[in-house]
Amino acid sequence: MPTYEYICNTCGSTFEKQLHFNEDIDHVNCPNGHPQTRRLFSRPSIVFKGSGFYVNDSRKSSSRKSG
Repeated sequence: MPTYEYICNTCGSTFEKQLHFNEDIDHVNCPNGHPQTRRLFSRPSIVFKGSGFYVNDSRKSSSRKSG
Protein backbone atom coordinates (compact mmCIF):
# COMPACT_ATOMS: atom_id res chain seq x y z
CA MET A 1 0.00 0.00 0.00
CA PRO A 2 1.65 3.30 -1.06
CA THR A 3 2.17 6.17 1.37
CA TYR A 4 1.39 9.69 0.19
CA GLU A 5 2.47 12.94 1.83
CA TYR A 6 0.06 15.88 2.07
CA ILE A 7 0.05 19.46 3.34
CA CYS A 8 -3.02 21.24 4.68
CA ASN A 9 -3.75 24.60 3.01
CA THR A 10 -5.62 25.83 6.11
CA CYS A 11 -3.37 24.98 9.07
CA GLY A 12 -0.11 24.18 7.21
CA SER A 13 0.48 20.80 8.85
CA THR A 14 2.06 18.00 6.85
CA PHE A 15 0.91 14.41 7.22
CA GLU A 16 1.20 11.03 5.56
CA LYS A 17 -1.66 8.81 4.46
CA GLN A 18 -1.58 5.20 3.26
CA LEU A 19 -4.11 4.65 0.49
CA HIS A 20 -4.98 1.79 -1.81
CA PHE A 21 -4.52 2.28 -5.52
CA ASN A 22 -8.28 2.41 -6.08
CA GLU A 23 -8.84 5.21 -3.50
CA ASP A 24 -9.02 8.89 -4.49
CA ILE A 25 -5.62 10.37 -3.65
CA ASP A 26 -6.62 13.93 -4.53
CA HIS A 27 -9.40 14.39 -1.95
CA VAL A 28 -7.92 13.67 1.48
CA ASN A 29 -8.92 15.54 4.65
CA CYS A 30 -6.38 16.91 7.12
CA PRO A 31 -6.20 15.08 10.49
CA ASN A 32 -7.56 18.34 11.99
CA GLY A 33 -10.64 18.06 9.74
CA HIS A 34 -9.77 20.59 7.04
CA PRO A 35 -10.76 19.53 3.52
CA GLN A 36 -8.29 21.72 1.57
CA THR A 37 -5.14 19.64 1.21
CA ARG A 38 -2.67 19.09 -1.58
CA ARG A 39 -0.35 16.24 -2.27
CA LEU A 40 3.40 16.78 -1.89
CA PHE A 41 5.88 15.21 -4.26
CA SER A 42 9.26 14.24 -2.91
CA ARG A 43 12.26 12.44 -4.29
CA PRO A 44 12.18 8.70 -3.88
CA SER A 45 14.84 7.19 -1.71
CA ILE A 46 16.97 4.81 -3.73
CA VAL A 47 19.52 2.45 -2.25
CA PHE A 48 21.94 0.69 -4.57
CA LYS A 49 23.17 -2.59 -3.15
CA GLY A 50 25.53 -5.09 -4.68
CA SER A 51 28.15 -4.80 -7.35
CA GLY A 52 27.81 -3.19 -10.75
CA PHE A 53 26.98 0.36 -9.72
CA TYR A 54 30.40 1.89 -10.22
CA VAL A 55 32.19 2.60 -13.48
CA ASN A 56 35.00 0.20 -12.66
CA ASP A 57 32.52 -2.59 -11.81
CA SER A 58 30.62 -2.50 -15.08
CA ARG A 59 33.55 -2.33 -17.51
CA LYS A 60 35.61 -5.29 -18.48
CA SER A 61 39.33 -4.84 -18.77
CA SER A 62 40.41 -4.74 -22.38
CA SER A 63 43.84 -5.27 -23.81
CA ARG A 64 42.93 -3.33 -26.96
CA LYS A 65 45.06 -0.26 -27.62
CA SER A 66 43.60 2.86 -29.14
CA GLY A 67 45.34 4.54 -32.01
